Amino acid sequence: MSKNTNKKSRKTRCDKFPLTLHRTGQYCKKIKGKIYYFGADKKLALQKYLEQASYLHLNKGKEPVSSSDIAIKMLCNLYLDHQESRVNSGEIKRRQLYDQTRLLKPFVRFCGTSLVVSEISTLKLQEYRKKLVNASKSPNTINNYISVVKAMYNWALDNEIINSIPNLKAIKKITAVRQEKQVFSEDEIKKILDLANDNMKAMILLGLNCGFGCTDCSELEWKNIDLKNTRINFARTKTGVGRNLPLWKETVVALTKLTRKRDFVFVTSKGNKYVRVVKKEYPDGAVKLLNYNSISKEFSKLLKDADIKTEKGTGFYTLRRTAATLAAKSGDPFAVQRLLGHADLKMATTYVQDVSEQTDRVINNSRKLIIQDDS
Repeated sequence: MSKNTNKKSRKTRCDKFPLTLHRTGQYCKKIKGKIYYFGADKKLALQKYLEQASYLHLNKGKEPVSSSDIAIKMLCNLYLDHQESRVNSGEIKRRQLYDQTRLLKPFVRFCGTSLVVSEISTLKLQEYRKKLVNASKSPNTINNYISVVKAMYNWALDNEIINSIPNLKAIKKITAVRQEKQVFSEDEIKKILDLANDNMKAMILLGLNCGFGCTDCSELEWKNIDLKNTRINFARTKTGVGRNLPLWKETVVALTKLTRKRDFVFVTSKGNKYVRVVKKEYPDGAVKLLNYNSISKEFSKLLKDADIKTEKGTGFYTLRRTAATLAAKSGDPFAVQRLLGHADLKMATTYVQDVSEQTDRVINNSRKLIIQDDS
């Protein structure tokens, strides 16, 4: 029995629309392992693909795709996908990806998701900078927003995703006016320590003793601590700069009171890191990075319970600032740099080969300024 010829015949492979709608709204096609994007308009995207199909499939050259082919939202997504691959390979932390995602979102909103890269001029970037300034954001915050945009453009140009970029040198960073920030007094530190549980007490002492921040405490492992010789050997998470520092006896006592549940020194009651970024995927395919920082949350509660009046921006990181302020009284910038794990003063440290003795002296001197006893 013959098939019903009135029925619409099934589409063959060559009849199907050759492009795929990407989740970012652009039509694309994967050719020889590389994805090419042809815009958000279906008809124009097909026309553009047909014009370039033979060139792309035969791979007759290595000319970069025109920047007019990519919307700014697509460029941001490509850059963040690259950064996520660096997270997966261990080059950077997921927190850095979270920060970059957060900093790029306002730029995409300002430009409009469908605006193509070629239409974003140097003047357009200057307007974005002006908007950030008018929003009364701090100089450091504005500079962070600008830096991530510049990094994205330079990456796209280096990887031949686009063939031209605006004049990034014309987009100047904001010069920050140095302002004195709050540090904790001896009385305030005593109040906080008296109210803190074992975990927080150890973290607070590490903040004062070693200049640790929230992420440092969260990433610290028992293998980094030598309680017998009262030292800690732990590279700063953000910069990778090594730190081999002496521990105060109070810090050692606080650490010995902790229960070893995992390789990490500090874990929550649910066994999680105190600071972590979680990648959440939604049914519609959307992906969102969620940042959790239980240390900041618990420390803020401690400040409130201790009835300590604080300025805006005061938190756990203020312990690090307090440690730096006390250490600076030594007059040795290299020892302070080693204590804080900064990557600055690179040229100077080329000549100063070893400042470990000065660093030890600085840390022990800081203890005297905080803890009054006969030792």
